[in-house]
Amino acid sequence: MSSVPTHASDWTFQDDRSSPQKLIESYYYAISNRLYVQAYSYFSEGSAPKDFQTWSKGFSETQSVTVKFGSTAPDPGAGQIFWVLPVALSAVQSDGGVKVFAGCFTIHMISPGMQSAPPYRPMGINKASLKEVTSSFKTTKPGPCAGD
Repeated sequence: MSSVPTHASDWTFQDDRSSPQKLIESYYYAISNRLYVQAYSYFSEGSAPKDFQTWSKGFSETQSVTVKFGSTAPDPGAGQIFWVLPVALSAVQSDGGVKVFAGCFTIHMISPGMQSAPPYRPMGINKASLKEVTSSFKTTKPGPCAGD
């Protein structure tokens, strides 16, 4: 996934929470386009970083993010569904440099059939565990995740 900055006259929009991969693509689309409030909304209730300003400033030099995924499978139980999603990221910086990260996202969703009162709680990010690596994006494998 690659992105370009969005301008007020550009109404291109991506917000897809239909799978863990689409959720993370939407998250990085928002970051790449400096739509930080949208990106922040992808965290599950109670899981977002505590200080929005500090969190968003952490992406101030990020121009675009490309992501690739490892395999994941749902882990359902007691009305909850979790996924551990391995990722590798390439983050192009405003100075033209590239940072590469690898790690995992923990994704959560309350089973839709178990949600009986508004507001609906969509799939969201519970946790991100990413580390910068020295290898190229091309050779970096998604993950590892706990238990790998």
